[in-house]
Amino acid sequence: MDSAWFQHCPGILVATSREGAVRGFNPEAERVLGAERVRGGSLFDSLHPDHRDAVASAWAKMNEGEDWNAVCQMRDAEGVYRGFSLHARRAPGCSEIYATIVPMPRLSAGRLAVPPAEDMTSLPVIAPERVLRAILDNLDLSAYIIDHEGTYLLHDGKGCRTGGYEPGNLIGRNLFEIFGGDESSMAQIHGALAGEPVHATSDAHDIMWESWFLPMRQGDEIVGMLGLTLAKNDVQQARIELRSKMELIERQEEVIRNLETPVIQVWEKVLTLPMMGVVDSRRVARVMDDLLSAVVRTSARFAILDLTGVDMVDTMTASHLFSLLRAIRLLGAEGIVTGIRPTVAQTMVTLGLDLSSLTTCANLREGLRLCIRRMAEEGRPRA
Repeated sequence: MDSAWFQHCPGILVATSREGAVRGFNPEAERVLGAERVRGGSLFDSLHPDHRDAVASAWAKMNEGEDWNAVCQMRDAEGVYRGFSLHARRAPGCSEIYATIVPMPRLSAGRLAVPPAEDMTSLPVIAPERVLRAILDNLDLSAYIIDHEGTYLLHDGKGCRTGGYEPGNLIGRNLFEIFGGDESSMAQIHGALAGEPVHATSDAHDIMWESWFLPMRQGDEIVGMLGLTLAKNDVQQARIELRSKMELIERQEEVIRNLETPVIQVWEKVLTLPMMGVVDSRRVARVMDDLLSAVVRTSARFAILDLTGVDMVDTMTASHLFSLLRAIRLLGAEGIVTGIRPTVAQTMVTLGLDLSSLTTCANLREGLRLCIRRMAEEGRPRA
């Protein structure tokens, strides 16, 4: 009970007999509960009368190594009843009972953040260290403390295994020697050791890691750093799945683009481009790239643009179509438009463009027949 750890612990610690007589206490217990209640007194005397018998009964029945938890009201150094949570354990091999006492927060108007007095002794309370233990054992979280030189003083948590180490295996080893290759993280850790809290994320081993680096102070001096790192496997997996879906969508869009603007060689040196649905400026621009490339690749003489399946075009799109036909002519081929619907024809007329140079046919068959006839005439020897 006189150990340095016990005397300097910031929590309230007391040791009592099974009858509640205080046999040892630390300075925090004396400060919060009052010297007269811990020096030669009984812990039970500090309890609210409604809770005294229940706690005394639990103390008397406690077996060696057994834990007991409860919420109750106790008088503080000012003589005011406050809510406290008690976590007690009977020491193995002796009758002494060691208790950790945690004050509960006050609410406004002097009310206590605890249940009514009649229900308090039956309400279990989990000690803070148990909460922390449950977090470290069940979440993909690693907690570690290093000194100013980078030596591990604490290395714990389920997340250590995700990083490739068993909890505790790095204690005594140097963080900078093990992970020094990660310059970004090392700079952040040095920043925390210099007094600046850091929150960071990183990717490694197909896992997203979220870390908090917090300077640890003793008075005004920074003595080390507390690190918490959470392995966010679900986030990384979601990113991988999203990337896979995006790649699939891009492949599907490429297939759709190829299907909606197929350039078909229907005859020797004759290409046709059947268009369906709504034709907008973006689609015409894509058509121009595909068709002009095919004209050059096949040394085509004619390119038939079949609009049988197109119900409507806007003025900008019609202008692009004329630009496409002019570009075909510049490559040494002739563009022919077939299957123009009445609505499309009206749009072209309203543009006020010169249509005299535009070669049109009623349908694709007539357009192909025209191409074959002209090529036959071009191949016939002149008299």
